[in-house]
Amino acid sequence: MLETKIKAIVIGNKDYKEKDMLVTLFSLEEGIITVTFKGVKNPNAKLKAGKEIFSFGDFIYTKGKTNVVTSAEIINSFYDLTKNIKNYYTACNIIKIIKTVLMQGEKSPALFVDTLKCFDLLCDNSISDVCILNKFLIRVFEGFGYRFNLNKCSTCGNDFLNHRFMNLRYGDITCYSCRVGEVEEISAGVYSALRLLSQTDYSNLKTLTISSNLMQEVLDILHKNFIFRFGQKLDL
Repeated sequence: MLETKIKAIVIGNKDYKEKDMLVTLFSLEEGIITVTFKGVKNPNAKLKAGKEIFSFGDFIYTKGKTNVVTSAEIINSFYDLTKNIKNYYTACNIIKIIKTVLMQGEKSPALFVDTLKCFDLLCDNSISDVCILNKFLIRVFEGFGYRFNLNKCSTCGNDFLNHRFMNLRYGDITCYSCRVGEVEEISAGVYSALRLLSQTDYSNLKTLTISSNLMQEVLDILHKNFIFRFGQKLDL
């Protein structure tokens, strides 16, 4: 049978038959796929580590009526995600976002790389989990063509004066005169934080000096935007 090697992150697992498990992988090469780990619930199973949530590694599987994993070489288990409850739930929300925005078999190399960067940062504990989740959400929106226009009103093109409004369904940021539909006013602080987060790479997030309260306000508006766009709530 044809064997395929992929780099992938485990984003889900569940029991299957007596000793097997069905595992959901988010792969660089093939997007989200479901594979079977046979006999993995045995105490001494050689593939035991490969079924754990968050694990990143090289997986080899045979394609057929069911995809069966024959080898799993773990590069990073991201075990430290389980040591901090806030970081753990943020990582779970990142997985929920991936499952929401991607269909089975849909490739997204950029989202794959972003996921690994976020898991690394969450394990490092030097940046707030809210900051990391905000950056990830912004990158997801950008990846689907929903880049925020943070320079001028996205409708009339004029500079912002005193008020800025986000259209929650489309993410457009408009002035007072151009606001339409489901909109929410965003403060000057949130607007500035969005600009900084959009312009800052993951590797430089620790240089940002945005208060925790302001980060939470940013998350609130991004979460509402996510709900309107994709119809799914996160576990915040």
